[in-house]
Amino acid sequence: MSQWDKKAKNYSRYSEDKNSFDKKIFKALESLHVKLTNKTLLDIGCGTGVYTLQAAKQCLHVKAIDSSKEMLEVLKQDAKTLNLTNIETLHVSWDEFTCKESYDYALCTMSPALRDEKDFIKMDNCATTKIYLGWAGKRDSNILDLLFKAHGQIYTAPNGSKKLQNWLDKNKRFYHLIPFEETKISKRDLKKSIENFQWHLEIRGIVPNINKIEEILKKLCDENDNITETTESYFNLIIW
Repeated sequence: MSQWDKKAKNYSRYSEDKNSFDKKIFKALESLHVKLTNKTLLDIGCGTGVYTLQAAKQCLHVKAIDSSKEMLEVLKQDAKTLNLTNIETLHVSWDEFTCKESYDYALCTMSPALRDEKDFIKMDNCATTKIYLGWAGKRDSNILDLLFKAHGQIYTAPNGSKKLQNWLDKNKRFYHLIPFEETKISKRDLKKSIENFQWHLEIRGIVPNINKIEEILKKLCDENDNITETTESYFNLIIW
């Protein structure tokens, strides 16, 4: 939890002007006749509410849960700014959460909350329709690979969507799957870059060597002392 609290201040947050990737996700949901109007929704691992707040504009009620208190604080700030009063936040991990009611939709986007079969079953039992957006085995960064190698490690991209597919196939469950690709370009100054990549190492259980990180990143600085990271990623949107 402390790692995600640390990330909250620099984590992506909701914007009225959705980026092209977010627009594609909601367009895909519309194409599959996902209708949130006047529906109830459980958002699992909601983070700062990038998708929560957009859904809440249509939903009757949203329960948003996350293990990071700081992430939830960002969500609540943005909900207040948007005058959204139909969001109930709960500071709890998915493991600790008890689903006491049935929702129209359960949503999990880019969250490590769902890890194995028991998590999939729990989500399955919480709602009529389940929506999952997760990594699909590719997250190629021009910088992460360098830093992991410098620490004697090999970076491997998460592939939670494959685990979910395997579970759905094993249980002969019908589902829709839509693949997505995204190229993301992020520009940060040296200090923020060090903080960002230090976090990525720590979240994987690696003790970061700050001097080594700084040495590598300084070589990548442009004339304004900014560092540009290009990340190419694969995702799967799964609805069942």
